[in-house]
Amino acid sequence: MTEHQRFTKIKQNVWKMESGGAVYSVKKYASLAQAVKVRQVHQVLSAHDFPHIVPVLEKQDPLLLMQPWLEGARAVNFKRRIDRIDSFKALQALHDTKSHIDWSAVSCLPYYHMLEKWDVRLAKFSELQEMCEQFLPLRLIEELLVYGQDALKICKKQAPPVNSLTLLHGDVVHHNILRDALGQIRFIDFDLACLGTAEDERVLWMHRVLPQISYNSVFLMGEHPDLQTLSNQSLAKLLYPNEVLREWLHLLSLPVAQQQRMVNKLLQFTETALSHWPRLWYDVERMMK
Repeated sequence: MTEHQRFTKIKQNVWKMESGGAVYSVKKYASLAQAVKVRQVHQVLSAHDFPHIVPVLEKQDPLLLMQPWLEGARAVNFKRRIDRIDSFKALQALHDTKSHIDWSAVSCLPYYHMLEKWDVRLAKFSELQEMCEQFLPLRLIEELLVYGQDALKICKKQAPPVNSLTLLHGDVVHHNILRDALGQIRFIDFDLACLGTAEDERVLWMHRVLPQISYNSVFLMGEHPDLQTLSNQSLAKLLYPNEVLREWLHLLSLPVAQQQRMVNKLLQFTETALSHWPRLWYDVERMMK
């Protein structure tokens, strides 16, 4: 650090840097491969003037990613209609880049195997059931396992969507989707960027949004008419309790002190989600052709 630079730690590998009157976000990657991937995704999108990213600045250290700090930017709030509308439009624009970018030719992008990933997630949750019983009543664990198993069975019986591969952001959580001071939507943290079908990421976006609107899939479809074209397999993927399973596996990986701080909130989230699941299941089955 020089006398002209000041760093504020944001999280373990991210800092806010003030230097020469300008402010930057600096992220250090543990893996060169991941840093190269993120930088390459930005380079390709920038070359095609994609508006929903934050520019990456040149840096000598290949593990560092430096970007202008977006003063006044805030994470989208999926409870707000305007944020749902605008984030979905920006996500569509990202996926539509396949019309002029051959993303399959970008060698650093892995392919996203959604159902395989979900099989592994459910199996891991089942393996950790005994540990989970310290926090979660057995009846809720059993509900999660049954819903997960049944949803995967239905998904695997349906034909996959016939869509060409495109770039997926890979982690469409609200804090990776910012609205800048001018109202523009910006995606950050392309760490999990991958190749896949647009429908898969639409499903992942819906999984993030549904808890914020009482799991009302009918309402969400009405608000976003383009979602009404989802294939039966993609609709069936809404039945998989992905967010709840992911959060419990994350909690179980933490030190005991952190587990205790998170468990009450996660328990409430789980109970609320499962109370809505029968209605969600009914609505989704009615949508399937």
